[in-house]
Amino acid sequence: MKVKLPYGNNFLEANIPDENVIDVIYPNEVKPEAEAGEYIKKAMANPMGSHRIMDMAEKGMKVSLVVDDNTRPCPTWEMMPHVMDELEEAGIKKEDISVIFATGTHREVKHEEAKRLLGGNYADELRYMSNNCKGDDFTYIGTTSRGTDVKVKNAFLESDLKILLGDVEIHYFAGYGGGRKSILPGICHYSTIQHNYTTNFFHPMSKPGKLDGNPMYENMTEAARLASPDFCLNIVQNANHEIVGAFAGDFDMVLRKGAALVDKMYKVKVSEKADIVVTAADGAPHDINLYQAYKAIHLALNVVKDGGIIILAAQCPDGHGSQPYHDWMSRYETKEEMQEELSKEFVPGGHKAFYHLKALDKAKFFIVSDMDREMLEKVFRMNVFESVDDAINEALRIKGRDARVLVIPKGTTTLPI
Repeated sequence: MKVKLPYGNNFLEANIPDENVIDVIYPNEVKPEAEAGEYIKKAMANPMGSHRIMDMAEKGMKVSLVVDDNTRPCPTWEMMPHVMDELEEAGIKKEDISVIFATGTHREVKHEEAKRLLGGNYADELRYMSNNCKGDDFTYIGTTSRGTDVKVKNAFLESDLKILLGDVEIHYFAGYGGGRKSILPGICHYSTIQHNYTTNFFHPMSKPGKLDGNPMYENMTEAARLASPDFCLNIVQNANHEIVGAFAGDFDMVLRKGAALVDKMYKVKVSEKADIVVTAADGAPHDINLYQAYKAIHLALNVVKDGGIIILAAQCPDGHGSQPYHDWMSRYETKEEMQEELSKEFVPGGHKAFYHLKALDKAKFFIVSDMDREMLEKVFRMNVFESVDDAINEALRIKGRDARVLVIPKGTTTLPI
């Protein structure tokens, strides 16, 4: 069997003996049934659990729009014109609208990025800011049942109308992105983000595709309720980054509707676990670096047997993509050491190293990549091969000629169950 694996902007070919193949799985295809704008307008006209923007907005109100930064695939530029139309129809002036990029602990959004993310001339016409989580412009608004002191950006709290824009997608420990994630971690103080992560990150139910019983989701939802957003608009995209759904209204109702559509596309049932999983990180931009490409390994863990082998094809032209990820992999030998440090202070990138080492307890990693071979082998503890076929042949030699093989070409957007 010949299978094409996305690799950067091209493909690599995998040749696997037919008798070894369990299946080749892809996300379930959902095609757009309308233009992106039609999905958005319909959702905004029929909100769940809230009033329409135009029915809440009044002339003279101060409005906050919380939007994703450039680390998320959300097409905010598709949503902005429709939200702005309703605000302007209600008499809201542009000088009364503030955009807050939900950067969480990420760096500030640059002007050129803001122009691309918002579309149109909005970056030049509207006041915008990033979260800057270690700043002094946050206010304590309450404590969750899990003990997280919630401190939220003042610009949001001081607004008369609070609107969240985002997208729903699988997230590997918060269950799904979208909804409450615009608040926590999006526009919260560093101390709030830290407590949420250190308290809930290591819980076994903090995992992809899970909401109920996921303490990370539940704590974030409590925090978001304290912040009292008025309206949420989230979209869902298929594997080709086309909008196939939009939902508006109460942020948690929106999240759950979006998650149901995400599940329909990206959760794929597998008949048996595999000795060998061959996967790719969806090509560009998902395999821009190892930090992003690792997600394909993380999702493949669901269906690889203990002691199995995961073969990853990921170009990684930008290398590892996270200095903390690299440094923690270099500094610590065991996941237990990492857990102890992360329990003191949650370090983005350090958490990826923890997942990486935890995954190595279950399976060996083989990789085909443009990354530096010595770094992959010595720092990231992966076996490097010149071709996917070389990796497959070695895996079959180790696991036996009757080993069972599962192939997941779109590994970062396929959740095998």
